[in-house]
Amino acid sequence: MSPVRAPRAPVIRYRPARRTDVETLADLGARAYRVSSIEKRREFYTDHPRFTLRDVRVAELDGEVVASLVLYPLSAWVRGQAVPVTGVGSVAVSPEHRRRGVGEALMKSALREMRQRGSHLSALYAFKGAYYRKLGYGVAEVVHQLAISAGNLPASDEARQVRRLMFPDRPAVQALYERVAAEGHFALARRPEWWTQRLWTYPGDWVVYEGRRRGQIEGYLYYEVETSRGPFKLAVTLGEFVAATPEAHRGLVGHLASLADQVEEIHYAAPADNAWLTLLKTAQNLRPGAEIAAFLDTGGVATGAMFRITDVKAALEMLPIPSSARGELAIEVDDPVLAQNARTYRVSARDGRLRVAPYQGLRAPRLRTPVDVLAQLYAGALSPLRAAEAGLAGSSQGAAEIAEGWFHARPAFLYSFNLF
Repeated sequence: MSPVRAPRAPVIRYRPARRTDVETLADLGARAYRVSSIEKRREFYTDHPRFTLRDVRVAELDGEVVASLVLYPLSAWVRGQAVPVTGVGSVAVSPEHRRRGVGEALMKSALREMRQRGSHLSALYAFKGAYYRKLGYGVAEVVHQLAISAGNLPASDEARQVRRLMFPDRPAVQALYERVAAEGHFALARRPEWWTQRLWTYPGDWVVYEGRRRGQIEGYLYYEVETSRGPFKLAVTLGEFVAATPEAHRGLVGHLASLADQVEEIHYAAPADNAWLTLLKTAQNLRPGAEIAAFLDTGGVATGAMFRITDVKAALEMLPIPSSARGELAIEVDDPVLAQNARTYRVSARDGRLRVAPYQGLRAPRLRTPVDVLAQLYAGALSPLRAAEAGLAGSSQGAAEIAEGWFHARPAFLYSFNLF
C-alpha cells in the first residue's frame, strides 16, 4: 500500500488589492463571515479608520480572487516606547476553496512580505490557535474572564468623584488612555480617527473619575447594560476600564459596587495580573468553570492576541528592556516558515537594549526556542524559566535565568476596544 501524500500547496497569486476589487472583496467577506449587509462590508474596505485599500491583500487562484486579508498598520506601547506592529485581520477564504491550503498560502505570503518591508512584529486574533501556531504565532495576551456580582466589589469614598462623561472631557480621556497604555507592556496606541469614528459612537455609558482639581480626569469607564431580566436584574459588561491613579481605580470600582441594588452581574475581560481577583471580597464566578477538589473558580482564563516575529534580529534589537539587564546568550531559533530566522544568534544586553550579532562559535549559555515560543517570551507572556522547566524551550548553562532579566514584564493587555 503506497503512503498517503500530503496535498500539494496551491500556487496562488498574492497581490495588493485594487479599487476594482472592492465589490469582489465585499462579496467574499459577506460569504466568508455570513454578514447580512454587503453595503457595510463594502464600507469596511473603503472607509475604515485604521487602514486603506493599500493595506488589503488578495490571493488569486486561476485568475479568481479566492481569499483576502488586511495588514493593519498599528503601533504598540512597549515600556514607554512606540513600536510598529502589523496586525493581520479580516482573513477571508471563499467557502468553495477551503481545506485546500489557500489560507495558509496567503498567510505565508503575507509573512514574507512583512519581513521584506521591515515589519518585524505581527499580531492577530486567532479563530483557532493551533492554525496560527504552526505559522509561528504564539499567545501573547491572557485575560481573566470575570463574571461577578456588583456586591462582591469594595465600596469607596472616591466613588463620589465619578460622574458622567461630558463632551468636553473627550480629549482628556483620549490623552489619558495613551498615558496609561504607554506605562504598560504591549498595549496598542490609538489614532484619533479610531475614537471619533468608532469608540465615541458606541451606545453604552461613559463615566469618568475627576480628581480634586476640576477638569482633572484620572480615570474612565465604559459599560453596556443588558436589561432583558428587568430593571433590578441588570447585567453590565465592561468594555474598558482605565485608571491612572490608585484613587481613580478605587473610585471606578466603588462606582460599580454602588450599582449592586440593580446590577446582578458584571462581566469583564481583565488583565491577568491578579489585581481584579484580589479586589473581590470572596472568590466568585457567576458563570463557573470546572470545580476541582477545594479550588474556587474566580476569573476563567482566556487567550487573546497572538504575536509573531518576522525578523528575529531586528525585533530583538527593537525591544526596550530594563536598563539594568545584562548578560550574553546564544539564542537558537527554529522557524519552519521563514527560513531566514532559523539560525543561532549572539545576543547581549546593555543600556536598555539587546545587541544581536552573527553566532561564531560563542561559548556562552544557549537558549533554544521555536519562533512561536520566542514571541511569547518577547511579549512577556511566558517566563523563560518556566518555558525551560516545561520543555517549551531548551536552556543550558543558565541561559533561561539570564533571559528572565531581559524579557520579564507586566502581562500584555491590548484592551478589547482595540480589536482588529
